[in-house]
Amino acid sequence: MICKSRLPKFFFLLCVYLFSGTLFSQDVKTQETSGKPKGKAVQSKEENLKTDVQTSSETKEEEEEGSKKEELNPKKKDDLVIPIQFGFFIDGYYNASLNRPASKELLYTTQATRTNEYNINLAYLDAKVETDKYRGRFAVQFGTSVVANYSGEGTTGKTSNETSIRNMQEAYGGVRLGKSTWLDAGIYFGHLGYESWISHENFVYTRAFSLDYVPYYVSGARLSGKISDKVSYQLHLNNGYQVVTDNNKDISGGFRLEWNPLGNLMFRWNTFIGNEQPTTTPKETRYYNNFIAEWKPFQRLTLASSFDVAYQERASREDLVYTSEGPIYIRRDGTAFRQIYVGNLWLAYRFLPDWRIGVRLERYLDREQMIVVTNTKDGFQTSGATATLDYNPDPAILVRFTYQYRRSMDSIYPHENNTSKLDRMFIFSLSLKI
Repeated sequence: MICKSRLPKFFFLLCVYLFSGTLFSQDVKTQETSGKPKGKAVQSKEENLKTDVQTSSETKEEEEEGSKKEELNPKKKDDLVIPIQFGFFIDGYYNASLNRPASKELLYTTQATRTNEYNINLAYLDAKVETDKYRGRFAVQFGTSVVANYSGEGTTGKTSNETSIRNMQEAYGGVRLGKSTWLDAGIYFGHLGYESWISHENFVYTRAFSLDYVPYYVSGARLSGKISDKVSYQLHLNNGYQVVTDNNKDISGGFRLEWNPLGNLMFRWNTFIGNEQPTTTPKETRYYNNFIAEWKPFQRLTLASSFDVAYQERASREDLVYTSEGPIYIRRDGTAFRQIYVGNLWLAYRFLPDWRIGVRLERYLDREQMIVVTNTKDGFQTSGATATLDYNPDPAILVRFTYQYRRSMDSIYPHENNTSKLDRMFIFSLSLKI
C-alpha cells in the first residue's frame, strides 16, 4: 500500500516541476528579450548623438568654408548696394537796384544780375556717391548767375558741347589711392577763394569781386590728401582759368595747402599758374596767389580774411592805356608784370538761434585791367561793403535781406541810361537746400 501510494505522488511532483520550469524559462526569455530592445534604444540614442555632432561639425565647416569663399570673393551682396544721395537747391531773389539800369542787367558781378524783378539766381539737382573706395557727383543747374558765370566759354568747338556746358555744375568721379589720398577727374568746383558758388553756404548773399573773378569751376584732375592730422593738400591740373573747353595748347595747374593748428583756427594758401591767352595771341602766364585765414573764437562768431596777389607776364612792350582823350599805346622799357591786389574781411555773428548777421568789406585793385576790363583810365579800382541779415529756422531754409554798396574810381556802373561810380542795391532772397 505504501508503494502504490508513493507512485502517484511522484508523478504529481514531476509534473509540477516540469510545468514550473517551463514557466521560469519563459520568464527568463521574456526578461532577456525585453532587455535587448532597451540596450538597442540606448545604443541608437548614442549613435544619433554622434550623428548630430558629426552633422553640426560638418555644417560649421561648410559655413567656415563659405565665409572664406565670401571673403575671397570681391563681389559681395553688400557691395552691390550703391549709396547714392540725391539733392535739390533753389535760390530765388528780388534785386531792388537804386541805379535802375535801363537794360535791367548788372555788370561786374555774377550774382543777382537781373534788377527790379524776381528771378532764379541758381537752381540745381544733384546725385552724389561716396564709399571707402570711390566717390563722385553729377549736378545740372539753371539760373541767371549761371549765364553770367559761363559767358567766357568758347563757342567755336564742334564736339566739346560748349552750349550745354553752362548747365553742367559738376561731373566728376574719384578713386581712393591710399588712406587719405583721392584722385578726382572731370568738371568740379575751383579751389581759389573763401566763398562758395552756392549762396546757402556763405555769410553774405552776393560774392566778393575776388570770387567773381577767380574760377568757380574747372575741368581736369586733382590729387588730394593729408600730410598730417593738421595739414592737408590738393594738386590740380586743369584746362584753364574757369573754362571747360581750353582756348590754347597749354595746361594750367595749382595747389592748395591748408593748416589747422587749432580746432577753431585755419590758414590756407591757394595758387594758380597758367597761360590764359588764346592760341592766336602771344603767351602771357598768370600767377595767382590766394591767402585765407579763418578764426572762430566761439561757436556763434566767425572772423575771416583773404588777401590775393596776382601777376601776369606782358607779351609785348606796348600797353594799351586809356586816357581822357582816348586809348593810346605806350611803349615800356621792359616786359614787366601786370599786377592785381585784393583784400577781403568777413564777420558772421549768430545773435539768436535762428538769426545771423554777416558783413563783408572788400577792396579790388586791377589798374592795368589784367582780369577785369573796364576800358577806362584808372581801370578797375573798387571798394565795397555788404551786409546780410539771415533768418535760418531750419538748416534747409534761408531767408536773407542784403544791402550792398560799391564805389569805383571811374564811372563804370550802369545808372539808368548812363554810368555812375556808385552801385547800390537791396536784395531779398530765399533759398531751399535739401
